[in-house]
Amino acid sequence: MSDWLDHFVQNARLPGAPEQLANLIRRIGECMAETGDGFPCDVVTETAVVGAFSKEMLQQLCRDAEEAGLIRRFGVTSLGQVPGRGSLSVPVYGLTLQGWDRFEAERKGGFSGRYGFLAMKFADGILDGLAETTIKPAVKRGTGHDLVDLRVVPRAGIIDNIMRQQIRDAAFVLADLTHDNFGAYREAGYAEGLGKPVIYLCEQSKSDSKRTHFDTNHCTTVLWEAGAVDRFETQLIATLRRSLNLF
Repeated sequence: MSDWLDHFVQNARLPGAPEQLANLIRRIGECMAETGDGFPCDVVTETAVVGAFSKEMLQQLCRDAEEAGLIRRFGVTSLGQVPGRGSLSVPVYGLTLQGWDRFEAERKGGFSGRYGFLAMKFADGILDGLAETTIKPAVKRGTGHDLVDLRVVPRAGIIDNIMRQQIRDAAFVLADLTHDNFGAYREAGYAEGLGKPVIYLCEQSKSDSKRTHFDTNHCTTVLWEAGAVDRFETQLIATLRRSLNLF
């Protein structure tokens, strides 16, 4: 737990504005789909859920979403007496038709945030070091995208649901298969099903001796060696840029 917490503190980040907007639309759409009514937006609690820096930034996000024609304010509703906050009234929002289109597209993986998702085995000294000192910095330099894994997602909840949401909103997925990690295979398969670009990674000697599963050994794979990271970086970024049409 201590190692995980140290990693989280050093690497956690708030989502960017496009991801915050996707989170807001998802919150409103899920509420309306479940209740048939508008979404009461308590900025104190929703700031953390959406990933905004402050309640003022969330309020600005709501105004921007209204101006963009994605959400509509229905009015105000009372949440009654809230412990420590007294009688509380909050705005109620709903999705427009354009907002519903965005909600459905995001649900099916049609939204791509400015980050990639890394699926890998955790707590492996060599791979952890490669991810933090080579892969993540190289991806940022070469594509402008951040690269995240489940250890740096600043949100409570069921881990499977968080994983699915992170992959659904990612621009691409990197999946390291060096250790035949079932989670990495599963996460890559989920991303493939959503139509996301998936690039597989594998340590050179593992690929040479045991190969990866036959369902993936014909897919785009970038091989790495602990002592040859420069060549790996070059191949990885070239492959990513082709996959994302960054020419």
